[in-house]
Amino acid sequence: MIAGFTNPEAFRKGMILRIKITAITNQPAFFPYNYQYAVHSALYSLIQESSANYSSFLHDKGYVKDGINKLFKLFTFSKLNFSPKNNGNGGFYKVSKIQFVFSTIMEKSMRHLILGIFSNQKMMLNLSGQRHFFDIVNVDIQEDCQFTNTEKFICLSPITVSSIMIKEKGKRVQHFLNYMVPAERDHFVENLKKNLINKYETINNIPYENMKFPFQFHFENNYIVKRNGRISKLIEFKNNIKVKAMEAPFYIEADPELIKIGYDCGWGEKNSAGFGCVEKAAK
Repeated sequence: MIAGFTNPEAFRKGMILRIKITAITNQPAFFPYNYQYAVHSALYSLIQESSANYSSFLHDKGYVKDGINKLFKLFTFSKLNFSPKNNGNGGFYKVSKIQFVFSTIMEKSMRHLILGIFSNQKMMLNLSGQRHFFDIVNVDIQEDCQFTNTEKFICLSPITVSSIMIKEKGKRVQHFLNYMVPAERDHFVENLKKNLINKYETINNIPYENMKFPFQFHFENNYIVKRNGRISKLIEFKNNIKVKAMEAPFYIEADPELIKIGYDCGWGEKNSAGFGCVEKAAK
């Protein structure tokens, strides 16, 4: 557990902090369509400025689950909403205001740390080699949600799930699963489930043993038909890494505790890079 988390039991029980952040600039900026890494870097810079210890912990260690070679940062963030929304060739033009959702789970006593990271701060975004500064003018705490074992969600950022593929000469490479490929669909859903269970066991520090709930996941078929099956996105990240992810409304039937973890910390992988942030669909 990281230095500063004075009550591990309270942390394991988990407290959601979900906020909507609004930032403005007096010098309108151009955002390329692949802006996700710029936001990721800006958030880590804010964390570094507010809490060097917390930043070092997230960057170097993260939350570790025994028995698997995986670190969890246990936060996610949404895509940006732009104002005005003038999109065209290559991106969004003359943006003067951005809004996004940031969601995490942490010990209640540490809420001030996250709120302090964002309140009255500047975000520096490196966009196409140019630095742009946005003043954070509003941080709204969102109401917590209650979940049943069947829910529908809207993606605020795309969901990515991967597996390890063995290439020639035994080389192991990461392969991003495509839900729209029939041969990969079951693997996508199974790995999504395993990821939620791993997060549950990391947060609670106990094995997950509640097997009374089935686990059923599917993206909304009507949406897929309207999009002619095009729900995958290829997002360029640092070092020319390209991440394949899925973005569509989805239905989930599962243990409400697992559903809540997905809502709080993100669905799928790479949540701290801005993947898997969702909102509950209106009834």
